[in-house]
Amino acid sequence: MKTRRVEQKEDQKRNQKGDRKKIYKTRKIWGINEDHKANSEHKIRIIRLSQEGNKFNRLVRLLCVIAGLCCLLSMPALAQAPEKNGYIADKPLETYIHDSINGGLYYSVGSSYYSGKVYPGDVYSVTHNIDLPEGSTVKFARLYNYWTWSAEGVTGRYPEMKVRFNGKELTPEKEYSDRKGWGIYDYPTGTWAYNITDLVNGSGACSTEIENKGPDASFVCIDGVGLLIVYTDPKGKDIEYWINEGADELNSQVDENGNPLYYASSNETICEMLKPTLQLPVRSATLWTIAQSGNWNDNALLINDQKFPGITDGEPYPDLDTDMRDITSYLKSGENSILFQAIGDYVVPSGAFLVIEKDPQAEEAAQASEESSGKSDETGETQETSGNEASKAPGFGFDYALAFLTAGKLVAGHRQKKG
Repeated sequence: MKTRRVEQKEDQKRNQKGDRKKIYKTRKIWGINEDHKANSEHKIRIIRLSQEGNKFNRLVRLLCVIAGLCCLLSMPALAQAPEKNGYIADKPLETYIHDSINGGLYYSVGSSYYSGKVYPGDVYSVTHNIDLPEGSTVKFARLYNYWTWSAEGVTGRYPEMKVRFNGKELTPEKEYSDRKGWGIYDYPTGTWAYNITDLVNGSGACSTEIENKGPDASFVCIDGVGLLIVYTDPKGKDIEYWINEGADELNSQVDENGNPLYYASSNETICEMLKPTLQLPVRSATLWTIAQSGNWNDNALLINDQKFPGITDGEPYPDLDTDMRDITSYLKSGENSILFQAIGDYVVPSGAFLVIEKDPQAEEAAQASEESSGKSDETGETQETSGNEASKAPGFGFDYALAFLTAGKLVAGHRQKKG
């Protein structure tokens, strides 16, 4: 039989073996747990890195979007200029008529106002109260529809308008228009001219209605309606006149650094208004300038070598400037240059009317001088002798010329407005 001591030793060995197994299992479990913990931490790190990467990517994408928007906003100053830019001066005003009569010129915008968007079915109405001298006769009458900002939705389109004068539907005789020609807001603007000579007999009230007849999503804005009448009058002045009309969209706006926003500098936005050829002296010269959407004092009128800022001062209202001024002292014999310059502004020159009051005495003197010159050629007298004879012609002596020039200077620069 085993002794108790032997049994105790065997029990002790079994216990030690069991303890070693437990330790081994424990260590194994610890190892597994450590590996699991490491794997878990690795996965967590991967997830965190992925989340951080996603945040970074989202941030990068957001920055890219912001940068793209900034590029779009600054595109006019950075991108390549368009091949065709309607904002430069490319449409000089056209001469409708040039003639001489005894009579005068009447022009008014009546009760015109800026309409805002006129949608299909809407009607824009204006009243004119014509006031002509008693005994005068209408030579011709012309109605001007000054319109702008015409589109369907966000796409520019030319308008469809029904125009009625005193209830009589009209068809445009001339349609002048211009547009940006590139990018967004490529909305046309224009001046439509109607011959209403047969509808105007003299003084009195008359009405004009303009209805948008375009599709449902279309709109057009009306800057105003002008009424022009040239009349004869037995008691009137001996005048020579030029009627020029059109629509030249100009835009020389600049950014805060003075760079052109729309690829057009002020040197490129000079519209030709008139080029009259004159024989001086004349008694007076009056110029009407009509411009849509101006109201910017830097815009200037250029007459030969003289510059006149403030040509668009918001009168009679900001969306249709009508300027009338005496320009007698700034004209010259021969061809004259009358220009409109947009300086840092969007504006549409739409009309220029020049009325010259002739000087019969000066014309007689000039005619006498030509006749004397012809006789000198026939008789063999010198040109100097002919010149002396001309200077002695009635009403054309030095005293008269000096008085005329002095009077011209006194009225030079005097500016009037006609609504």
